[in-house]
Amino acid sequence: MKIRLSGGVVASGRHAWIARPSGPRRLLDGADAHPGTPVALGPEEAPAEDAANAVRELSLLVADGGAVAAGAGVDLGAGFRSARLEGARGDQRDAVLAALRAVGLHGAHRLGDRAGVLVALFGPAVTRRVGAAAGRAAEEGRWAALHLASAASDVLGPEQLEQVLALEAPEGVDLTPGGSPSVLAGYLRQVLGAVPAPRRLALILDLWERVAEHRTGLARREARLATQSRRDRVADLRKRRRHDDDEHILWQVRMDLEDEQPSLADIARWTPGRWYWHERLQRVFADAIAATALLRTAAAVADHGLEDGLGRSAPVLRAAASLMPDWAAGKAARRVPGLTGLPTRPGAYVRDLARRLDAARPMDAKFAAYVRPRLACARDFALVIVEDIGRVMGDMVGTHDALLREWSPSLESWREAAGYDRPPAEWDGILPWSGPMLGDTEPLRRRLTPEQDPATVETAADLLWYVDLIDALARLHGHERAQPAPGTGDPWFVHDPPPVVEPLTPRLDSLMGAVSGAAQLVALGGVPPRAPRTWAALTAGLASATAIAEALTGDFAVPAPLAALDGAAVPGTRLRLKIGRSARDVAEWADYMGNCIAGPAYVEEARAGRSGLAGLYDADGLLVANAELMPLRPASRGWRVSEIAARFNDPPDETLEQRFRAWVAAIPGAVEDEAPQAPEELPPSRPARRRAAPRLVEEAGPALGELAVRSWARAAPEALDVLAAVAGTGPDAALARLRRFGGPQLTGAVGRALDEGATDLVRLWTASGHRPLRSALDALDPALRDRYDQLPLLLGEPPLPKTLRRLVKLPAVADAYSLDLVARRVRRAIGALALQDDPVIARAFAKPTAAQPLCALAVATTCAAPDTGLVPVTPPRTTTVPGYPATTLEDEEGPWQRALPAARELGADTAVFWDEIAEHGLRVPASWLAHGGWAALWSRAHTHRR
Repeated sequence: MKIRLSGGVVASGRHAWIARPSGPRRLLDGADAHPGTPVALGPEEAPAEDAANAVRELSLLVADGGAVAAGAGVDLGAGFRSARLEGARGDQRDAVLAALRAVGLHGAHRLGDRAGVLVALFGPAVTRRVGAAAGRAAEEGRWAALHLASAASDVLGPEQLEQVLALEAPEGVDLTPGGSPSVLAGYLRQVLGAVPAPRRLALILDLWERVAEHRTGLARREARLATQSRRDRVADLRKRRRHDDDEHILWQVRMDLEDEQPSLADIARWTPGRWYWHERLQRVFADAIAATALLRTAAAVADHGLEDGLGRSAPVLRAAASLMPDWAAGKAARRVPGLTGLPTRPGAYVRDLARRLDAARPMDAKFAAYVRPRLACARDFALVIVEDIGRVMGDMVGTHDALLREWSPSLESWREAAGYDRPPAEWDGILPWSGPMLGDTEPLRRRLTPEQDPATVETAADLLWYVDLIDALARLHGHERAQPAPGTGDPWFVHDPPPVVEPLTPRLDSLMGAVSGAAQLVALGGVPPRAPRTWAALTAGLASATAIAEALTGDFAVPAPLAALDGAAVPGTRLRLKIGRSARDVAEWADYMGNCIAGPAYVEEARAGRSGLAGLYDADGLLVANAELMPLRPASRGWRVSEIAARFNDPPDETLEQRFRAWVAAIPGAVEDEAPQAPEELPPSRPARRRAAPRLVEEAGPALGELAVRSWARAAPEALDVLAAVAGTGPDAALARLRRFGGPQLTGAVGRALDEGATDLVRLWTASGHRPLRSALDALDPALRDRYDQLPLLLGEPPLPKTLRRLVKLPAVADAYSLDLVARRVRRAIGALALQDDPVIARAFAKPTAAQPLCALAVATTCAAPDTGLVPVTPPRTTTVPGYPATTLEDEEGPWQRALPAARELGADTAVFWDEIAEHGLRVPASWLAHGGWAALWSRAHTHRR
């Protein structure tokens, strides 16, 4: 029997066994298994027991090293060796390195002759010294160096490889988290092929250092964030602190009025005195110092371990603890039934830690169990206190400026312990706040002279203590300090800004990502500089080529059947399809995925409309896989998946690939007149004038702008008032601020607005339903819409093609576009709150509500099936929904079918709706039904028609 194996090998006189749940199974034909399947090759007459043992060893090998390790021909015992059927990706070096990692250096003899192993890893020019260096690297577990050396053996000589094999990665940091050595080798050849051989080693060593530095920063961020609780306690702390504030205000009213039971009229006439404002300022100041101390301690413990980290933080903890007297600590720690067990103020935990350190107790497991929960809520305390400071300043600035100038707590003892992170000589303050607080006094930067101690000059009005708190939050997230966000209102700084990713700039998140990004630049026409000394100089030279800018121009001729599916959910996968519309789209994909989808061969086919390039995105907007879709012949037969690959050209999930291929196979083919036709060109008798290209902005802009202005005038007053409540700004600034928010930040802002009563769910739903640009597009002349088929892209997420970016910058269109964009994002934020079972949604449904948001959110939770305690409203396979008025899920004119588009805006994959109904029925979180069950909730949704 002949068995075709990976690498073009044909095994004769051997039989193959594969692992199955029922036990080992002999393959009678290669078609009985998927391409690349790991097999155990053995004698034809092998006893069943030997075959079972070999398959068991094969399963262990695959579990430790992946399916790729089976291709190394590992000895499985009793004359059996591992192998892979034909169709596997990669080459022998991938298999040998994966198998070596799985069996370890002590089991390297199972891979066969040592010389053969070294040749597979480093090529035929390998020397004994390289083999010895590789052995040391394997013995010491320096697999990233071995991975890189194996890939670089195509471009480096033996002596240079020895230096690569001597590299050491920072402890606990993986520089090669994805991608195989053979793929990395191909990219290295592409990037360094034109670089002089003597320069290549220096570039690779510098790349190693840059990636190691970047990965170390990421590891530091992960370690610091790991000190914090996975449970978000911000909402719980808000409630607890609000309860504490309410009690304090009532006490102050009774004291001022000298009446234990004042009337509502007396309370309404009461005006807070100066001591009330002074105490509010002092409380948030002390809370900010305490939260800063907790954050710094958490970061120090993550960086240096429990004992060393606490030792470094002891002075800071003691200084912060001194700001809270015993009575205040006892009151803050008092438990309140029905509210969180966390203290209302962080100073209580700071005092606990300071006392434990002063008691000099052994730092054993019991001590750690006491400390870590008190550090785990540092971030939650900080976020709530930043909000409270903004609230206090909002209440006082402009109305109590004299009181702000009177308030002057001492900072000297705090600065003696904590020092400065931001140079005081460079601090100008936060003008909208520190200006009224300082009055005629100059900012700290101007008051401070070189010979002065900053602690003796700084005052609380400088607000450097406030930015210290946000800086401590930023360091917990792995940043050096918070970034200013001028013009956005409080908190004025962003503690966890999203990374700035320049298009086509090779990433440093892994060796594979960096090299594949550089290879993409080469594929687009980049030429390396003459003698680059660093990796940064090499990539900068590659990116500067004018050929790259030319390669990224022009849109794709997307065939109509594929264009119709842009944004569609792939059935059974919870993924969405995005069709590449331009070379820049696929260049951005290639930059993240580390593949060659932006190469000339793919781009030219897509430009001509002979293929479609696609990305598959998960529910979080993360790109999971790329694919090339090609028409069958003839084109009317339909489509097929020509290629599909995950990041770094790794194979995608097998189930995902099968379902995607089946879905693509069902896409209808292109009608003949839809296929791009190359015009027959006859030699002109005289020079022909070039026909002007359609000018979208010039021709569609005025008409669309006029319609957009009308729609904006109808929608803006109501929508902007509500969105301003979410943004915490005036209506004029609301859209600009909300557009800057990331997804989690916007979700938090929506949750706060609902929680604090700044708006309600029905008003927010109505406001987010206003789409002036969509209304304008619907009213646009159909001839213009047909001519410019890019216009529907305005209703999607950025980035937009260049022409559409020009269009939305027109003054008549810009506001309508911004409102549409923000409204869609607010809907997605509402959906996120519902899937998290946030209490603000349950409280909204405890009051009179509306059917539209209720139906859409119920559909969204049913489709997503979050693990938040869902309860059935209808039994499985039932379409009649209980309650009055009666409804059915399948009524095309009913509220449930009309809710499907809105549910998709909430983030739901409605393709699985009927599958979920069949298996579980319509389901909603139990918290929504706390006030009378579904019948009462459905009745409340119809009490007031809106």
